[in-house]
This record gives sequence, structure tokens and C-alpha cells, in this order.
Amino acid sequence: MNHPEDPLRILAVAETWQGSNAYAFVRSFRRAGHSVSLLADEWFAASGWQSRPMKAARRLLWPMILREATDAALREAAQFRPHLFFVFKGIMVSPQAIRAVQAQGGVAINFWPDTSFVDHGKTAAQALPCYDWIFTTKTFGPADLQARFSITNASFLPHGFDPETHKPTAMDRSDATLYGCDASFIGTWSPKKEKLLVALMSALPSLNLKIWGSQWERAGPSLCAYIQRRPIFGAEYAKAIGAAKVNIAILFEGNANAVSGDRLTSRSFHIPASRGFMLHERSDEIADHFAEDRDCAMFGSAEELAEKVRFFLAHDEARHRIAQAGRSRALSSGYSIDDRARTVIDKARALLAARQETVAPSAASTFQLAPSEQASVGPPAASET
Repeated sequence: MNHPEDPLRILAVAETWQGSNAYAFVRSFRRAGHSVSLLADEWFAASGWQSRPMKAARRLLWPMILREATDAALREAAQFRPHLFFVFKGIMVSPQAIRAVQAQGGVAINFWPDTSFVDHGKTAAQALPCYDWIFTTKTFGPADLQARFSITNASFLPHGFDPETHKPTAMDRSDATLYGCDASFIGTWSPKKEKLLVALMSALPSLNLKIWGSQWERAGPSLCAYIQRRPIFGAEYAKAIGAAKVNIAILFEGNANAVSGDRLTSRSFHIPASRGFMLHERSDEIADHFAEDRDCAMFGSAEELAEKVRFFLAHDEARHRIAQAGRSRALSSGYSIDDRARTVIDKARALLAARQETVAPSAASTFQLAPSEQASVGPPAASET
């Protein structure tokens, strides 16, 4: 039986690329003294497969990939006997793997970072109702989960910054040449983002703009000169934030499967924590976390975006003052992944305590598979793949 302050055994499902929000949780759990066993997404399905033949191969192999991921989770659950099964989105995590952990007395918590709960395959959608708790980074997420899946065990937990990654970062001359610019946008392409940046360049044609991120090959020709044609991660991401005079934060508009677009996103915390000057699309939720014209600047239209970029490029002192205030606010207000991880651990402890109250002491202490679940250890049923 785990005592309230004892370190937890955590089985985590997360990506491990440099600067990953998912892996930031893993490192935070370890810094806090918990024992973490990792199942990395890329062990089973390489996200780097981008050519058409490799993508086609991944689609053909997907049922076997899911089976392999489930088998690995079942083996690790049986051997490691985690108190907490922490899943960051988890598009390959089956209901069977979740039930195996729960049958041993552990609890399963999902951290869902996206606007839609149904865009990542049927396995993830089937698994969502099985979790003991779901944290969603969208304030509209809990209501959406209830409407779609009748899930009520969910709450809002915003993104945060990784203190190991999102911080002022030293740069040499080559870094300044590579990343230095008047303004930058770092993020994945979307129609709305393209439209705003096209309008910005129409208003300020001499602006030195750099656009970093994925899928920008989908943009029209008017932005070609500014697209850097690659995403940036980890320390290089922090350098790019620090080297840009103005970091533009545009919110994703969502898609047909989302009840809303973003109102707050990970870059809302990454930019200030890295001591970058942030010009953020105005929303009620960003205003809840950072004060306009003190911790960051905001815009509400293409016209205001251009106006604010022009103004702050001409006012270095105000820009530097706001950037420093933004970092101070991020550090002092509990916006780090360490703070988010503590919320996850507190919820896990509460769920474990509630579970232990409902089972006999002998059952809680053995931490073994219940007889009814023994047969489930193996390849997932067809309905769960």
C-alpha cells in the first residue's frame, strides 16, 4: 500500500523528442523523485516516416503496431506494477492496457492536449472512457467529453513551460544570424495563421519575418520567402524565441471535429518563460494568465497585429520590459510543467486513496491482476484495435 507521501511508480506513455511537452512530464516526475518506466510512442510507430511509401506502409502495419504497443504495455504493467499509468494523448493505448493497470490497483490518467478528442483514431476514442481521470488543456474539453462520451471525470489543466527547455538561452553569432528577425511565428500551418501572416506582410512588406514549423508547404506563394521549411525543437526553439524581436502567437482555429479553436496553447507559456516578447492573439483565457501590456502584448485583428508589430519594433525599451515581466509572471504564477505534474500526482494520490477505501486491505496490498482480468493479458481484442 502506497502512503500519501511515498514516491509513485509511474508507467508513462509519451513522445521523447527534444522539447516534447509529453517528455517534459516524464522528466518532471523523475525530478520529483518518482520512479518512471517509459513507453515511448516512437518505439512502435516512427513519426519520421513522411514519404508516401512509408506512410502507406505505416497504415498497412497499423493493426500490428497497435498489437505490439498493447503487448508491451501489458508486460510492463505486470512486471512494474505501476501506481499511476500516465498517458499523454495515447493514440496507441488500448482499453485493455488501461484495465490491466487498474486490475492491479493502479489508476490511469490521461493528459489530452488537443482541441478534438476524435481526430486520432478509434483506439484513443475507445480508451478515453476507461481512464480514471482526464486532464484536458481546453476549458471546453470537459463539456465536450461529457457530450461525446458521457465522461464526467475530467478537468481543465492548461499547458505549461518546461523549466529545462523554455528559458533564456545563450546564443553565438551563428545563432543570431540563423534565428534573428524582426518577427517570427513558430507553429504548425493552418488557414487562419496563413491569412493573418499574409495580411501582416501586406501591411509591412519590409518586415524581416521568419516562419518555423510543420506543413507550411501548404501555404500560398506570398509567404514562400519567409518560411524556413522546418520545425525547431528544444534549445533551438528557445534560441529562436530569444532572437526574434517579436514572437507572434496565433491560436489554432480548430476543425470540424472540435467545438472550439484554441483559446490558450503551449506557446502561450513557452514564449514568456523563454523571456521572449510575446504578441498574443487576444482571448479571455490568455488574459487570465498574462496581463496585456504588462506581461505580453495582444492583438485582435490583422490590422491590430500589424499596428502592434510596427509599434513595438520602434520601442525597444517597452519590448524588453514586457518580455522580462512575462518571464517573471510565468515563474511566479505556477505555470511550469513541474506545477502541472504536481496537480497530476495529487489527483493520482486522491484516486488511489479512494480506490483503497473500496477494497479489502489484503486485495489492495497484493497489487495483482484480478482473476477476471487474467485472460486479458495478451493481444487486444479486435474491437480494441
